[in-house]
Amino acid sequence: MDKITVQEAMKRAQFYVDDLTVDSPVNDPVEVITNENRFFSWDNEHRSPDTKPYLFNWSYYNGVIMEGLYYIYQQTGNERYLQYASSYIKAMLTEDENGHVSLNRRTAGYVDHHGLDCYKTASLVTLLAENDPKCAQLAADLYRDLTDTDHINSKGNCVAVDFAEDALGGNYWHSWASGNPPKYKVWLDGLYMAQPFLTRYAARIGDRAQQEKITQRMLWVAENMLSPEGLLYHGANSAEDVCPYHWLRSIGWYAMAVVDVLEYLPDDLAARLAPVVKTVADGMLRFQDPESGMWPNLVNKPVTDTNRLETSGTVMIIYMLLKGVRLGVLPESYKSAAEKAFTGTVELELDGTHLHDIYLMAAANNTNNYEIPDYYKTDEGKGAGPFIMAYSEMIRR
Repeated sequence: MDKITVQEAMKRAQFYVDDLTVDSPVNDPVEVITNENRFFSWDNEHRSPDTKPYLFNWSYYNGVIMEGLYYIYQQTGNERYLQYASSYIKAMLTEDENGHVSLNRRTAGYVDHHGLDCYKTASLVTLLAENDPKCAQLAADLYRDLTDTDHINSKGNCVAVDFAEDALGGNYWHSWASGNPPKYKVWLDGLYMAQPFLTRYAARIGDRAQQEKITQRMLWVAENMLSPEGLLYHGANSAEDVCPYHWLRSIGWYAMAVVDVLEYLPDDLAARLAPVVKTVADGMLRFQDPESGMWPNLVNKPVTDTNRLETSGTVMIIYMLLKGVRLGVLPESYKSAAEKAFTGTVELELDGTHLHDIYLMAAANNTNNYEIPDYYKTDEGKGAGPFIMAYSEMIRR
């Protein structure tokens, strides 16, 4: 990939990111969070505290955007990005008369008895905790929710005991709001929602036992949810009982999770997980579109009007490839595939200030809900956030 093409893509990406976030007149975090009738422009689901209190302003798609901005701050030193991400978290915090900090349920919408989606933003809290005692205390509480075998949540369950199974490699059910397991207990996106957070916090406090469990969970997926083509299935209960679709974004969630986890593991555990990064990368590179460098929504199916080249999963794979090279677990040559995908995404999908063809949602069951044209959205947070993360790795490279 020639240098001028990459530089032009980077300029366009920076303009998009800034226009969506730090320069946006409609996406000021404090103004959005303190007004129950407002939503971030990238929030296409418009969930409210009354209808779905477990995902309101405290949500994984908001969290991924804010975490990506934090990474840009790390690379550039520009405190605008740090202040934006920090203000998002701080606007949802409340403090009781004893000085205990928690999430304001009316503005955040978070509850501890829904499932893994509620823990993704905790990864950002852990990063902010390095310099913020309030975030440090909140991160400790969120970590306890998932790991303390004596802790009972607000619905009377112990997540670490009731909803994590040895038969699943110690993985949690993806959701547990009803007390009954979903059709497929382990979803690839569930690994991303919790394991990077747990890994970062375990490293912070030196929790070796949890680090070993995290490694086991990630390896279970690689051993039980991989097809002969080298692609991961969206969901599974075992190697024999899988959701038979290779959905790009679900693979992308796991791809980001594996490099994020690897970064914070002790060397001996990281060595066990490192080969998984190359396995996932090699599987995906077999299906990379030769012209754009992108991937279709159903990875192993032809590109059609209903199975389009898809933004969110593509940029997740870019993130994995670049970070895998940076961490030394992928060959330097894999960087070129990532650059091709990034410039292709910018050229094909980034139209001025709008990022297109981000697939809204897909369930982990045995029906093909991965080719619904109406689900392709513009500037959807589940794609805009990973785009920002991929852009941060492009800066870093």
